[in-house]
Amino acid sequence: MDIFNPKISRIAEGLEGKIISVIGGNSTGKTKQLTRLKKPFYLPFEGGLGAIDGVPYEIINSWGDFKKLNKQLTNPKTLDKVKELYQTIIFDEIWASSKYCQGYICDKYESDSIKSGNAGYGLWSEYETEFFTEISKLISCGYTVGFIGHVSIDEDGKAWPKGDKRALGPIIDNSDIVIYLKSNGTDKDGNVIKSSAYLAETEEYFARSRFDYITPFIKEFTAENLEKAVNEAIEKEKKINGVKTVTAKEQLEMNKPVELEYDDLMNQLKIAGSFIHKNGRNDETVEIIEKHLGRDKKITDATKSQVQVLSVILHDLEDIVEEIKSKAEEEDDE
Repeated sequence: MDIFNPKISRIAEGLEGKIISVIGGNSTGKTKQLTRLKKPFYLPFEGGLGAIDGVPYEIINSWGDFKKLNKQLTNPKTLDKVKELYQTIIFDEIWASSKYCQGYICDKYESDSIKSGNAGYGLWSEYETEFFTEISKLISCGYTVGFIGHVSIDEDGKAWPKGDKRALGPIIDNSDIVIYLKSNGTDKDGNVIKSSAYLAETEEYFARSRFDYITPFIKEFTAENLEKAVNEAIEKEKKINGVKTVTAKEQLEMNKPVELEYDDLMNQLKIAGSFIHKNGRNDETVEIIEKHLGRDKKITDATKSQVQVLSVILHDLEDIVEEIKSKAEEEDDE
């Protein structure tokens, strides 16, 4: 990490890698149109494929089922192989998934309910952390993720995504587009008219987009029209503001977190610590280690689950190494 040579954000072209939440009533085309996006895989927390043919899916009867599927979808060792098969993950549906997650937490902590768990203090934090962790894993892999949500009407008659804030937070806050679907009923012959999509908030419903130039209204909500709207918004951004775009794969690579390896960190810590010791400043090493690991702790006491702590210790030790080297160069110059 270097704030003097930072990464520069770029907009990724197309729908790939975008997070899209689609909110609407029953029979508005939420599931049907999202499953028509490229290379779909469907995660059914509630039944939704009864009238849709040919979509790959696995049955989900519990949060544990989802965790097992999510592990397969996000495993770094097999991610490239999985993404050859699937580009779009459809998560159906937010409110139902939150109930599954709450059930999992209640089972884990042997509680009758989230509210009564933890000796009456509740298991809200545990539930929030569990939901956030699994959603974060899914949306960080570069898939197009389509979250489907039902509608909740508040006391003022405004339509919002249905669910509690602990489940909605990591989804809605990370969505590039939140779409509200409004049914157009049927035509004079009784045929269903495709729903209209709203991509900007009004007094009647919640919707929004990260794209400044995206159309706020799609008359007929289809997979093709959604992709067209995103592509046109990005092209306008390029034309008006001269922004540079990258592919979704390039953007994912730019934002890829650094994998911290325990053995590699221990080796680097050993080298840094030895150098500092030879230069008579071992007391500073001890002070830094105890600051992060605790009093009388040594580097060898750290476990593999503490790689983030070890990386911070290494960063502090490297500052001392650089300071020693700089002073030595100054003395040589003199």
